[in-house]
Amino acid sequence: MWATTLVVVALWEHHGGVQDLVASPAEAITSLGRLTALVSSNLLLLQVLAMARIPVVERSLGQDRLARWHRVLGFTSITLLLAHLVLTTLGWSLLDGVALWSELWSLVTTAPGMLLAAAGTALLVLVGVTSARFARRRLRYESWHLLHLYAYLGVGLALPHQLWTGEDFLASTAATVYWWSLYAAALGAVLVHRVAAPLRLSLRHRLTVSHVREEAPGIVTMHLTGRRLDELAVLPGQFFVWRFRTGPGWTRGHPYSLSAAPTTEGLRITLGTRGDDGDRLRRVAPGTPVLLEGPYGRLTPEVRRRRGLVLLGNGLGVAPLMSLLDDAARTGVLDPRRGGRPATLVRRVRDLGPQPFAAELDALTRAGLVEVVDLVGPRSTTGTAWLPAHLGHVTGPEAARLLVPDAAGCDVYVCGSATWADALAADLRHAGVPRDALHVERFS
Repeated sequence: MWATTLVVVALWEHHGGVQDLVASPAEAITSLGRLTALVSSNLLLLQVLAMARIPVVERSLGQDRLARWHRVLGFTSITLLLAHLVLTTLGWSLLDGVALWSELWSLVTTAPGMLLAAAGTALLVLVGVTSARFARRRLRYESWHLLHLYAYLGVGLALPHQLWTGEDFLASTAATVYWWSLYAAALGAVLVHRVAAPLRLSLRHRLTVSHVREEAPGIVTMHLTGRRLDELAVLPGQFFVWRFRTGPGWTRGHPYSLSAAPTTEGLRITLGTRGDDGDRLRRVAPGTPVLLEGPYGRLTPEVRRRRGLVLLGNGLGVAPLMSLLDDAARTGVLDPRRGGRPATLVRRVRDLGPQPFAAELDALTRAGLVEVVDLVGPRSTTGTAWLPAHLGHVTGPEAARLLVPDAAGCDVYVCGSATWADALAADLRHAGVPRDALHVERFS
């Protein structure tokens, strides 16, 4: 991100950007308008690349981290885009000696590609506004998802304006090659990794829903079968983006982790049904075809290096942890006869009502393979945020040391909502868990 930003700043300087800053007020404002446009365009395209599901990028950074970058890059690029609009209009109005609104109207209606650019800007601003927290909480997931897709159209509509009238895009062969290459990389990554690869994966394995059962109030477990599942390159703890062919609304993708170790007989996911799309998913019928995209996630057995295993999850963050626990039990990692020791599963739950995976955990507990610790109750408002209220007097690092007494000898997996996971991870590190032993995935 920083390297490409330096590249576009260098291209702007090479085309006289710095000289224009000291030429006159009008040229200085116009030059700053060019600079904000270049950086904004660069960040918009990096934003597309960040969420294009490029395997090497996803494995290196993780989807939760990429999602946070996507959000920051998005709001920054849209802010710079609006700054470009204001600065450029103001600069040209001073150069032409006309009123600001007259100059804006002239630019939009006469400059090549500006009408398309204006439409693209409006779409990007719409995406930005509806992605703000205050608006996102009020929108149904289906509505937000549809509006969010307009970002691709907004980026595409800006291209003709940049190539027809953007001086810095055409100032040199290097600039032209850079911008065409970045646009081509963004478009190619989306077509390959968001369209072609998922379609190939879905056609190859042809997953269908086998059956659906209720785990707990508002939670169901879905079993899926398919072809050639022995060739499906997925690890316990990973997730796919699922699309269930149920009729209207099937195009909306939902990221769900595996809640059991994958086998040649099928896959299992566990999901909540209280969200916007929950009722449709709860009523998915056996035999429903499924499209999948992935797998994603770095919360896998491959990163484990130590004998001890501690898993901490809140809400349905427990689902991928169950997949890891299931795999450890199946492969004998927890068997004391092979030098293993029981795992610890810490669940952050709001009440003592029915919990998912109860039967499996009971069986693993009876076999001496896992110890379950429940942190029950509403969130603490006076003490450590990841603990329940009745434990608010316990400091975060102290609680972490109690839950993970052998910090140096355990791999610790954390999965849950971003705020909860970040607070817990910070206290675990403070309690002595090494960074290479702490594996965190956030629901963003």
